Amino acid sequence: MDLKQLEYIVEIAKEKNITHAAEKLFISQSALNQQLLKLEKELGAQLFHRSRTDWHLTEVGKIYIENAKKILEIQKNAYNQIYDCIEHHKRKLTIGLTAGRGIELFTSIFSDFQKLYPNVIVEPIEMSVYEQQKKMEKGELDLGFMTLSKNQRTKDNYIVLYSEEMVLITSKKHPFVNSEAAKEPVDLLNFKDEPFVFMNKKSTNRDVIDEIFKDAGFEPRILFETTYTSSIVRAVEFNLSCAVVPYYYVKSENKNISYFRIKGFPSWDVSISYKKDSYLSKPAQAFIELAKKYCSKKNGLIKLNKS
Repeated sequence: MDLKQLEYIVEIAKEKNITHAAEKLFISQSALNQQLLKLEKELGAQLFHRSRTDWHLTEVGKIYIENAKKILEIQKNAYNQIYDCIEHHKRKLTIGLTAGRGIELFTSIFSDFQKLYPNVIVEPIEMSVYEQQKKMEKGELDLGFMTLSKNQRTKDNYIVLYSEEMVLITSKKHPFVNSEAAKEPVDLLNFKDEPFVFMNKKSTNRDVIDEIFKDAGFEPRILFETTYTSSIVRAVEFNLSCAVVPYYYVKSENKNISYFRIKGFPSWDVSISYKKDSYLSKPAQAFIELAKKYCSKKNGLIKLNKS
């Protein structure tokens, strides 16, 4: 069995286009096409329905790709185990990171990781949690740094670094701040007529917050949706809206914002994920341990102590 050929066919299936696949594999389109035709002749069946703009798998192709991925995963696990036995072997570690805190964590521990494994090439990729989960399923990530609730987990493995509460934030100018009702935990029903700013619908954050308002028993009035939590904080600072955000975004001193714990103390997990049934290499284990130490030192258990 030609493992390189397996990689070629999997890449065509991934790109759904032989030209794009050839570019990703750094080989000519004709050479890649010859490999495909050779395999199809050997199998006696076509693997792809072909068109100029889209190549999609036949039923035979689906069976082939499903098993090809399993074989390549076995190869990857075997090589990682072997490399763990060979000191100073050059290897690669691909890590998915969320914007903001994921990048913060990586830049904080990377130098320590390099001292432990100077021959490991680390490829950090910034992407959303849902994008990470898709790449993890395809075997394209070794580790993923994710913020999500337990019901947003896939079948892969998750190591919880810490749990974090969601909190309500308002401008310090908001009348609620100095009212008699401003006692924690607050009931979100007190804000049912207020405008809110939300993250967009493609984020785990949004799904968690939608569930919080569902539990609160009302549908909030949305001023606008955004991709950036910093935009949410900015809108609240200017007393344009209220918001529910992870505590991470308010733990630093902000003179213009007040935050309140919410009834029921809703939370999510900050986790590191790796593919189910995959071998966790020593460099990957070391990265996880460094992440644990960093989070423990910086965040503890995210205690919401107010001065």
